[in-house]
Amino acid sequence: MSIVQNKSYKFKGSDNKLITADLTYAKYKEPVPICIFAHGFKGFKDWGAWPLAAEIFAVKQIPFFKFNFSHNGTTPEKLNDFSDLEAFGNNNFKKEYDDIGSVLDFIDLKAESFDFEWNSKIYIIGHSRGGAIALLRSCDDGRIDKCATWASVASLEKYTHLTDQKQWKEEGVHYILNGRTNQKMPMYYQFVESFEANKGLLDLDEKLGEITCPVLIAHGEDDNVVPLSDAHHIFNEISHSIMVEVEGANHTFNTKHPLTERKINKAFAEVLSETLEFFTL
Repeated sequence: MSIVQNKSYKFKGSDNKLITADLTYAKYKEPVPICIFAHGFKGFKDWGAWPLAAEIFAVKQIPFFKFNFSHNGTTPEKLNDFSDLEAFGNNNFKKEYDDIGSVLDFIDLKAESFDFEWNSKIYIIGHSRGGAIALLRSCDDGRIDKCATWASVASLEKYTHLTDQKQWKEEGVHYILNGRTNQKMPMYYQFVESFEANKGLLDLDEKLGEITCPVLIAHGEDDNVVPLSDAHHIFNEISHSIMVEVEGANHTFNTKHPLTERKINKAFAEVLSETLEFFTL
């Protein structure tokens, strides 16, 4: 029998669409914290090395709760495929912000049924765009005790300028090519409208300085998707944050999907080690 156990869950997120999640854990003698993992744009909870990271955290006394945002384009039947492009097109930052709230509510509600004792501490990791959402939620939600970002963006507003806004509004949709799957993924103009309607809540640049919980910023020096300057901006705005620049690492810390070997490369091993050390300080 494996030392690591895994339980899957489904519960309602934004617009009553399902959030699929799983909790990876082991046996613990003492009460332990729970780490929530928020994936990035065109990402999902079981991408690449994320499941292996979950096992490593679990063995290191931190159960790992990873989930798919309700509108990320996957379905409970096809967890690794973007088979619901209509949901993807109707996704926005407010829905992702609310989804993390739903995850926190779910843990609060279900914690007594877990096969270990939770010490009521919540840590959160966000990758890429998920890092920005994790930072926003960490600013506003006192249930989050520590936040770690992996290759996080420093601003969400730039996503509203992926193409000319006038053209986007007239056509009602802008398509993003998924280089891995070759799918043309829609983003409906509601994405821009939602950001404008909730700008006070979603303006990361304004809220970074208000974050009071401990923050770790990990970023690859060779990230060609989100520049290292984004990490420096977050670091400069959060006076008590810690920053780790990972030498030779790209946006996913040199990991790929699918994971072909159960092994962790040097760059991602550094990220895991630094994050675990940060959470156990």
